[in-house]
Amino acid sequence: MIQITVKDSELLQALKIQLAQYKTFDCQLRHENIIDVESNEGIDSMGLPLEPIVNRVGFCNHGFRSVAISCAHTTAAFKFKSLVEKISQQVEMPQNDVCIKDFDDLLCEIYLLDHKKGSLEKEYALAEFYDESGIEQEYIRLEINKIEKQHSKLIAELELLRQTILTTLKQLIY
Repeated sequence: MIQITVKDSELLQALKIQLAQYKTFDCQLRHENIIDVESNEGIDSMGLPLEPIVNRVGFCNHGFRSVAISCAHTTAAFKFKSLVEKISQQVEMPQNDVCIKDFDDLLCEIYLLDHKKGSLEKEYALAEFYDESGIEQEYIRLEINKIEKQHSKLIAELELLRQTILTTLKQLIY
């Protein structure tokens, strides 16, 4: 039988309320999408032509990102994790370390996908800009689609972990 010890259920209730404010959103890394590409006249410090300017959709508004633990461009995930760590100090159970590690692993994968999609979107936009149509563009688009699907899967896993934490807390608070 697993031994679970709850130290302070009032504090735990307060932490649960804070934790419940955080959400996951499956945005498919929309902020990495390219709006347009502009010529960039001039040369760099080594005498090479400047790369074209790539304009992206940009980030969601700050209010939205401030609670989005699934966003790679906010501190919400770190605040959420900090609350989970405080909870694990109040509730001694074997799953605590596993839960925090799973959370960290999911975030790392999301962050890596964010960078991959950004690079591929730029590569695709520059290929269009230089009118390099063909198989390479199709391949890049397929890779972007794979990343978006993988991202959706990770967000679903992150949401399941979030829900598991909240459900467990609900069961522990009396």
